[in-house]
This record gives sequence, structure tokens and C-alpha cells, in this order.
Amino acid sequence: MTIEEIENTYGIPLRAWGIERFTQPFIKDWVIDEIFGRDNRDFIIQQFLQYNKYGNYILKTEFDTQKKVEAAGLEDWVRDGLFTLHENVIFLPDHKDEELYHPRITLTSTISFREFGQEYQQRLEHLYNDYFYGRNYDFWKERAYEKLPAIKNSTSMLACGEDLGMVPDNVPDVMYHLEILRLIIERMPADDSFVNGLQYAPYLSVVTTSSHDTSPLRAWWEENREVTQRYYNEIMGWWGEAPYEATPEIIQEIIKRNLNSDAMMVILPLQDWLATDGNIRNKNAHAEQINIPSNPFHYWRYRLHLSLETLAKNNEFTEFLSEFIADSKRKTW
Repeated sequence: MTIEEIENTYGIPLRAWGIERFTQPFIKDWVIDEIFGRDNRDFIIQQFLQYNKYGNYILKTEFDTQKKVEAAGLEDWVRDGLFTLHENVIFLPDHKDEELYHPRITLTSTISFREFGQEYQQRLEHLYNDYFYGRNYDFWKERAYEKLPAIKNSTSMLACGEDLGMVPDNVPDVMYHLEILRLIIERMPADDSFVNGLQYAPYLSVVTTSSHDTSPLRAWWEENREVTQRYYNEIMGWWGEAPYEATPEIIQEIIKRNLNSDAMMVILPLQDWLATDGNIRNKNAHAEQINIPSNPFHYWRYRLHLSLETLAKNNEFTEFLSEFIADSKRKTW
């Protein structure tokens, strides 16, 4: 995007406020405190920051890129905190054309964004949604109807699309007309209300409890107490205060909801199946995540804590699963 487009179309005053405010990490004392802790502020300032000509904090030259930070061999908490500072920007200058700028894909979740008043937050959100979604809708739809039938017709297998995360509004309609199965995870609804999850899962879909890029159910249960409490009361229909840990009974209830959906298939991670049994589940719920997308050092790290031979010999668990599934709308294959 050009400066003129950003300013004239969306009302973002880049030049009046200084382009650096939008393209350089936003660093204030309170930002340092939030990321590193108040007790570490002086250490972070002395070791990693300096002042620019305007009297604002900037990263020292030897730490002014994430690659330099990674190469410095710092303690994890320092390295990760500096990574967060680097990500605390609104626009990224184009590496080929210095007159062009790219909105950061996570700009609305940065501390820098929070510092703007409500009016300019709304303007930035408008720009963000238009840039990543609105102005590309027709282009994506046209290309989808051009390319996806060729892929789908090249095999006798069913096609399933991972329509999670940043998904344009027209994707479900395209997938429906091309008879491509959708992927639905109840805890990742489009409107953050759980309402449009399993209850309205169409037949042309695959439902699951977790994916390779999400935390397994037990870890998710501990991530956000407010969300967990809402799910416990509003979705599960269980009264009172939600337990801090997902008991086997809670996991069984969540899985049963998936099994009883109208989706064509239910395909669940092994970690969530094992979590239904208090004797064989991993003691550490947070050791079972396959990928942490934001952490390049945690990809495909998961290893089963039981041997397959031990699991296969566990007749009690096998019988439980058979009865559990038989008591739902599903059948095993």
C-alpha cells in the first residue's frame, strides 16, 4: 500500500505522526514492564535499547532484527520478549520498494495497536479487513472455481478444506457448491460464541476436537478460565464452577458432542482419546501439542508417552472405546 492510499482512503496520518510510529517497534517503559516485568526494565534498557533522534527507545543495532536476536544466544525469556518487541509494529516497509508498506497480519493484536484511540483503532481495523479480505474476495472466488475442480477431479478421494483461521466470508459457499468437506473445531467458531460449531455442523464436514496446530483439549481447558467457564455452563450444560483441569468425564462429554454431530466424519487426535482415561492420559497436558505455530522451535515435536504395544494390550481401554462409540451416532471403520 502507498502512503497516499493509507492516508487518503483510510485516514491514517502516517506523515503527520511520523512513519516510524507505525513501522518501528513501539517501546515505552510500560511496554517493557508488560513484556519483561518491572524488575527487569533497567536490564532490558541497558542491554538492548538506545534512544533515537526523537528521544524514543529503539533496539540497538546488534539486536534490530529477529535473526540477530536469535543468533545472540540469549536466555529464552529475553529472546522471546525481544521477538515480541520486534512484532509490535503496524506496517512493514516493502523490502524492494521503499514507497510501499504492508499491514502486519497481526497488527490488531499488538501493544502498539492498543495505544491508539478508539477512532484510529477503527480506521486501522477497516484497513486491515479490507487489505486481507474484502478487496480480494472476487479474485479468490474466481480462482477457487478455476483450480479446485481440477484438484478434486484428479482423485477418487474425498477432499477436505482446512477453513480455519483467516477465512473470507465466501469460502463456505464455494466449498459447499464444490462438495468439499469443511473442517470444524467447536472451540474455534467464527463468531467466538460456540453457537455455530457442532450444533450446525453440515453433513459435508469433518469435525475434530483439536488439530496439529492447536493445543489438545486438556491444555485448551486451562488456557482461558473465562472461556472454559462459559463452555462448561452454556455448551455442556453443567452447573457450578468449572474444574481447573479437564477431568476424563469432561473430555468424554466433549468427544461425545463431536460423535453426535451431523458431520460425515469425526476424526480425533490420539491425545484427546487418551485423555478420556485418567490412568493412561499423559500427566503433563501441555506436553501433547504437536505444533505451536508461533514458535519455530516447536514443530512436530510430539511423541506418544506410551508404546503402541502397551496400548494395544490395554483391553479395558479398548472395550471402553468400543462401547463409548457404539453409544453414539457413529460406527467404527
